[in-house]
Amino acid sequence: MSEGNQGRTLERALDVIESVSTSTDPLTLTQISRATGLHIATTKRILGTLEKRDYLKASPTGYTLGPRVLPHAHAFQLQDRLALISPPILREVATISSLTSSVFVASNDQRVLISRVEAPNALGYQFPIGQILSLTLGGGKVLLAYMDTDSQDAIVNEYASIDLADGRIQSSESLKKDLENIRTDGLFISTSERSRGTVSMTAPIRNGHDDVIASLTIAGHDGIINGDAILEHQSLVLQAARRISSQMH
Repeated sequence: MSEGNQGRTLERALDVIESVSTSTDPLTLTQISRATGLHIATTKRILGTLEKRDYLKASPTGYTLGPRVLPHAHAFQLQDRLALISPPILREVATISSLTSSVFVASNDQRVLISRVEAPNALGYQFPIGQILSLTLGGGKVLLAYMDTDSQDAIVNEYASIDLADGRIQSSESLKKDLENIRTDGLFISTSERSRGTVSMTAPIRNGHDDVIASLTIAGHDGIINGDAILEHQSLVLQAARRISSQMH
């Protein structure tokens, strides 16, 4: 097999794994074939290999992720410096603010939760480590704002207007304005964008080269916090983000 064919085979296998991982229900051979754009025979061959290696598990209703993916997730938590140094600082932030504290990293056009400390007054929902969210809503905009121009343009230029959780409309122009303000202010406050009643503040985390590599978010519901009150924690959030950044050198 040529190097080019090996690369395409690997990409196809990853496409299949990602397709299955985004679903909460088992996916059939036909559904995976359609989602990945692969021929049914190619999909079946890849599924067989992944199932044999325990990356996927087959059942009468379809395919789900297999147990082999768990050691990789565990290894990431042990190897990734950001995942290692964030928890103590997040615990301190959550204790002082009484708000849930999280760290996200960008992955293509999404963001992934890699560390989280729930507040005493927990949100109405809980996210597991590995939760995937949008870059165009809430704190995801901070990561989007500091992306390289080409990557950012690819996302923003294809953006279609959506209704936010509180009924407001977010257009491409309003999204661009938010990104401009983030680059000016160095943080972002979100109210009822992704989830109604949720208020959050997000600041960038940088590496030793001053590149934004992650974001730190505090969040609560409007029963205990609002957009004005969360500003009281601005120094706390910015300082925590800088503390994590300083340890990424």
